[in-house]
Amino acid sequence: MTNVRLDANGMPKAPVYDATAPLAHRSAVTAVDGADPAESAGIDTSGYRECRLDLDLSGVGVTSLEVQALFWNPRVSAWFGGGRYSVTSTGRHALLVACRGQKVFLKVTGFSGTSFSLGVDYCLS
Repeated sequence: MTNVRLDANGMPKAPVYDATAPLAHRSAVTAVDGADPAESAGIDTSGYRECRLDLDLSGVGVTSLEVQALFWNPRVSAWFGGGRYSVTSTGRHALLVACRGQKVFLKVTGFSGTSFSLGVDYCLS
């Protein structure tokens, strides 16, 4: 039987999102990623539906930073590119990715400006 959460009266509860505490995914990224990462670099989202990625971007002359969510396909042992997201200013930005239990990695695919430093945290729900 499926694990169902019950209330004090023994009745099934509606779906509940139990978010994880934020953890570091990437830190001090200062260049566009030249290649896909190793499988081990991905975020294991088993048992979760969504992954919120918190981007902390600083830099000089930043006009555009483009990132892409990658999803791991274990059958062919390769990453597949998902949606792309562009940031046009420094600061803190959040990105929500529907992961449905798949391994996820946030790849930096483009940059326009003088220099940047990117940190990425994640939490699952």
